[in-house]
Amino acid sequence: MTDDDDVMELRKTHKAVKAVLFDLDGTLLDTESLSDKATIEAFGNSLPHLIREERRQDGDRLPWEIKKEILGKQGEDWVPMVISYAQKTWGVNSNIRANQLWNNWEMNLNSFCKDVKECEGATKLIKMLVEKGIPIAIATSSRTISVQKKRLRHEHIFQPMTTIVTGDDPLVKKGKPAPDIYLEAARRLGIKPEDCLVFEDSISGCQSGKAAGCAVIAVPDSRMEKLIFDEISDQVLDNLNEFDPAAWGL
Repeated sequence: MTDDDDVMELRKTHKAVKAVLFDLDGTLLDTESLSDKATIEAFGNSLPHLIREERRQDGDRLPWEIKKEILGKQGEDWVPMVISYAQKTWGVNSNIRANQLWNNWEMNLNSFCKDVKECEGATKLIKMLVEKGIPIAIATSSRTISVQKKRLRHEHIFQPMTTIVTGDDPLVKKGKPAPDIYLEAARRLGIKPEDCLVFEDSISGCQSGKAAGCAVIAVPDSRMEKLIFDEISDQVLDNLNEFDPAAWGL
């Protein structure tokens, strides 16, 4: 099937988009590598020296076997998963508490925010949507204080957003993959979820968008097997530059 065939198929199966909802981390801002480093450093002295050196040699990245499981999840969900993995795989002290690690991670990540870069094509896509008068919003699992730090060097991305819904918003009862955050973002825009298009990089995020009734475009991590996204998204892109607005009635 050619690219033109793909566009025609999307036009046939989806009505024109009235609003666009973005995940933040890994979709608009390339925070995932910094998040990994912040997580590793959050363990402090409880992380064995040999493991710390091993992670440094791997660019301060979390092993993919655990990273792929936690992408898109809220801290209250992914922090216990990382602790369990670290205890079983790295021999980390079993006394470390979830709140302690979460706070350490957030403090570390906030200090790294000056180094956050945008994902390929983010500015171009947002500019195009603004010019077309399409309402746009962010729906992120990150907490409010973290979002405020991340936007410091990227106000051109955040300023056009009609609304930003964070993971600690009291109206978001359950995090991704539950639909709460995308339902709330659509409600604030005054647009029906089925008229919204979601951009996500994670499995749980795509599941969240689909559960809310939205159309979903996946822009996954290059290490992720893309076939996984075929059943939980309407289209899979390598980066935001590949988005064709005509395919979605824009």
